[in-house]
Amino acid sequence: MRASHLLIAVLAVHAVAFAISAAESSVPAGDFDRYYEIGSSAGRPYVDYQVEHPIGTLIVFKALARLPGGRASFGLGVVCLDLIADAIIIGSLIWGWGIVAAVYCGAVLIPVLGLFFNRIDAWSTAAAILAAAAWRRDRPITLGCALAIGTAFKLWPVLLATLLIAPWRGRRSIAAMTAFATVAAILAGVVIGMAGANGMTQVVTFRGATGWQIESLAGSLLHLWDTHTVRLESGAWRVGTMSHAASVAMFLAAAPVCAWSSWRGARLNRVAAGWLAAVTALLLLSALFSAQYVIWLAPAGAIAWVSGDRWLAVLTAIAILLTQILWMSYGGIMAGDLPAMLVIVARNAVLIVLAVCAFARLRAPAS
Repeated sequence: MRASHLLIAVLAVHAVAFAISAAESSVPAGDFDRYYEIGSSAGRPYVDYQVEHPIGTLIVFKALARLPGGRASFGLGVVCLDLIADAIIIGSLIWGWGIVAAVYCGAVLIPVLGLFFNRIDAWSTAAAILAAAAWRRDRPITLGCALAIGTAFKLWPVLLATLLIAPWRGRRSIAAMTAFATVAAILAGVVIGMAGANGMTQVVTFRGATGWQIESLAGSLLHLWDTHTVRLESGAWRVGTMSHAASVAMFLAAAPVCAWSSWRGARLNRVAAGWLAAVTALLLLSALFSAQYVIWLAPAGAIAWVSGDRWLAVLTAIAILLTQILWMSYGGIMAGDLPAMLVIVARNAVLIVLAVCAFARLRAPAS
């Protein structure tokens, strides 16, 4: 079957998943209800009430909360924005790497489409892959703006900031950095005007949470031995305790590893390996690893597939599939069922292998 026909079939599945999510968007749900609570709360965000999301996401929540129809319209609005993000992801892959890359990404996302259309991680992922495609197509202004906007939705796209300078030199890098700095400065100014440094602290610590999320690397292992301290904290199931300083320290420890990975990937034109190494390092060193975060990996897996790094693409697909399995087994995980808990450990083990393979690819000399 031709790649174009496969893409149509994959997009048909996405359309069905979107329709289901749109029909159910008004039903009470933990994440959508929290999003609406943030968007509809009165007062100064980050000051009068806590917000665990960056400024870009907050702005979207506030805009959607003003739609007529209240919570029902808000939920539908989120799902429709996810559909737009889906189109941007597919379109950016076609623009930068061709139809086969788009087919891979669309297919590998099928197991987690329920998460894709019922969370907001598609927004940052769309901005990140648009930035990467703009880098490949020598569109520095698009690159800079998309990267800044993506970081305003979720912090992780900033890992790709080295695309602004590597391997470019001269006017293109200046244009990319200027575009990024201008958009970032405007958004940062809004945050500082609202809450000062307190806004960033709430985002990095996820509203000051003190436990290890049970899907994280450390949390999944701790959960095997400690099922007594599991509790719902700051919107996620967590176990054990950790200090706010430790959470920030882990983020800072991951930063140089991620920056080197992204820079090396851009220098060697191995952007997929750089992306996968950086993002997996961040996820494995984070106290929070929600199931939907694997969506961040899918576009890089697509680039890896068409770039000849098939093993990286296969590991990415396995990690996403295991994530859906663990998501379907969440009741057993919460009940302390060992086989269900081991699925999380297995998924994290696959990500460790993926990180090692991606780093190995980056260390290999240029061909």
